[in-house]
Amino acid sequence: MPETMLGNGIRYSGIHDPKFRSCLLTLQFYIPRDRLTAPVHALLPDLLTASSAAFPSVREMTLQLESLYAADFIAKTSLCGDAAVLEFTASWLDDAYALGGESVTAPMLELVTDALLRPNAENGAFCDPEFRICKQNLLDDIDCEQNDKRSYALRRAAELTFAGEPAAIPAHGTRPEAERITPEQAYQVWQEILRTAFIEIAAVTPQPRPEIAAYLKSRFAGIPRQPETVVFEAPSPLHTPVRTETECMPLGQTKLVLTYKYGKIRREVLLMLCSILGWIADSLLFTNLRERSGLCYYCLLSNAAFKHTLFIDIGIDAANLEAVQHAADAQIRALQTGGFTDDMMQKAVLRYGFQAAAASDTISDLAVQQILQLRRGDPRSGAEIAKAMQKVTRAEIAEAAKQLRADAVFVLRAEQEEAEPDAF
Repeated sequence: MPETMLGNGIRYSGIHDPKFRSCLLTLQFYIPRDRLTAPVHALLPDLLTASSAAFPSVREMTLQLESLYAADFIAKTSLCGDAAVLEFTASWLDDAYALGGESVTAPMLELVTDALLRPNAENGAFCDPEFRICKQNLLDDIDCEQNDKRSYALRRAAELTFAGEPAAIPAHGTRPEAERITPEQAYQVWQEILRTAFIEIAAVTPQPRPEIAAYLKSRFAGIPRQPETVVFEAPSPLHTPVRTETECMPLGQTKLVLTYKYGKIRREVLLMLCSILGWIADSLLFTNLRERSGLCYYCLLSNAAFKHTLFIDIGIDAANLEAVQHAADAQIRALQTGGFTDDMMQKAVLRYGFQAAAASDTISDLAVQQILQLRRGDPRSGAEIAKAMQKVTRAEIAEAAKQLRADAVFVLRAEQEEAEPDAF
């Protein structure tokens, strides 16, 4: 899908699909991370979508969205390699379906750009009570993550695995830094983001709407831009020997997180490897650790692709800790020696093919697909990648698996396990 530059460091993609009756606009700001600004990055999406100079309260912003056929304006912060991504997404009814023939697109574009470029701020500081409420929401989110033991274990494992790298910083930052955020600091950080962030924009509409790109270009033209380069591909160096850390908590089930790092692997080969190891229904990890041996309650695999790191997180009884680690290592060795079936390879292709086919089912999926292609620097469609996966050989998967090296082990150990631990 064609993309164009709207200005210095602002890339725009226009996507059209007549099967939809609504429009979607997503703006992603790519920014480097550090411990002091991480909680501000987590605060800004909530703060900037709550109000603006034009609609200076949550109530006024909500009423305006409701008047536009219940339009939506949401935002979130996510991590991508060593960078953070502030993502703002608006969706609304296409003008062709407005009952009175009025434009919905024009006021939505104004609402979104006003929220970002004319926020609810005075004298260089965000206004209360919106700032105070959003800051409390952030503190509550940090506390909730501490109480979600699986999420907490994964976060601590990331800190151990990526020690000394920006990726080790928690998505919401830490509570002490979050408590110190001031309205002035948050406003200054946002102004710096507007000036220096690379901005990726995607719009999905039923029919071509060149006026969206033109309007956004005119609104951002007034900002003195000096965008900084953000490199997504940031492989994490391997730790030798393997780093191990144990933390005890009063919980019902021990959490174990194992991390493995790897070098450069072609995407289609990596997708086959991850699918066979942990993503398909009869994957090596699920079948051998949970179904056959009953060593764990759950066993999940995730891939931090830009960091070249796999995470295996497992819920276990503490008594099975050593046996589970040996069993997980055995599944890695099985991959390295071709110890998997042709049926598993076929299921890996079918799984990805199904996901690729479903990527055009919703308006948001189309935008995500386009942005991920640009972020990865891989122009291939999902169908093209699925076709490439069909050509991956057993030997290629085994050779790729030989790159996997154990890096860290984090154990969140139950101080006193319950008789019947919960699954998560």
